[in-house]
Amino acid sequence: MPAAWAADALLVLIRWLHALATAAFLGWSLLLLVDGPARDPSAAARRFKGLTEVTLVVFLATGAILTLDRLSRGAGAAYAAVLVAKVLLGVLAYQFAFLWRRHGLRAAGSDGRLVLLFGAGAVLLAAVLKGVFEGGVRGDLIT
Repeated sequence: MPAAWAADALLVLIRWLHALATAAFLGWSLLLLVDGPARDPSAAARRFKGLTEVTLVVFLATGAILTLDRLSRGAGAAYAAVLVAKVLLGVLAYQFAFLWRRHGLRAAGSDGRLVLLFGAGAVLLAAVLKGVFEGGVRGDLIT
């Protein structure tokens, strides 16, 4: 039993890191979109670059672990389909984040809005994934 407890605790930590990366990436993007890069655009661009790179690494590592965990527990085809859509939205959010940074983080540009739109869509699909997984385990469709 101690090994099962430790594995569960590790999964909680990994989910927390995944959620924390989401909050940091989308929160910083929203701040930049609302306030622009403020007084020092080059410093804002450097911080945004660092944040996007760190959160991307966290997403890739934690997402891979969480995906393997769910798939090994019997997540079905519906789960996999929603997961693919979620990953696609995440990829689009990061592509527009990198593009936005290259364009100087202009508050008036559409890149920042697309980062938030695709990022929010990925968060929505994360909630759907939970329902699809739990419904699949019980035999329901979505709860």
